Amino acid sequence: MKFMCKAAILSCSVIFVFGADVISKDVNVTLDGKNIGKIEVLTPVEVIEKGEKTSKIKVNGVVSTNYLAQLQRSIEDPEVFIAFNDESGTNFKKVKDIEDEYGEVWYQAEGVYEIPNDVLGGDTKNLYAKAQKIYEETCSACHRLHEPNSFTAAQWPANLAGMVDAKFVALDETDLNLVLKYLQHNAKKVK
Repeated sequence: MKFMCKAAILSCSVIFVFGADVISKDVNVTLDGKNIGKIEVLTPVEVIEKGEKTSKIKVNGVVSTNYLAQLQRSIEDPEVFIAFNDESGTNFKKVKDIEDEYGEVWYQAEGVYEIPNDVLGGDTKNLYAKAQKIYEETCSACHRLHEPNSFTAAQWPANLAGMVDAKFVALDETDLNLVLKYLQHNAKKVK
């Protein structure tokens, strides 16, 4: 009986994770009618209000007090959710101050933004499969393919940026971010 209950709970957890609303492609995000930046593919969101063409969404994460230009998943996981156009504290609501292990202060933050409806509800499984295919086809053309857990989530952005800067990789912004998110979600964990 215990096994069946655990299996049922696990099944519900998997359905919840893959049924969560995520962004299906990079898109501009607005606050009070003003474009303030871009929300990235695979960002988890909570839909607050769905309109005919746009929806209000809530995004939670952290922002470094030393760099207000991005909202990321957590201090430990630097996955970018929103890249803001400028370093304005008005782009998000400060929930509370938190300190990392080096004494740097971060804001636990949240924001309610508006996005087009057509980018809501991305199919996480399909997005991961697409990302894996792009990664394998693009990167294995030039070198031995690194396993996603070869690097940490913090190391992957620089690795990909180096390939893009050297003109070895030519992907549009959404596909590049999709591959990056796939790699970060499967990266080596920091101990």
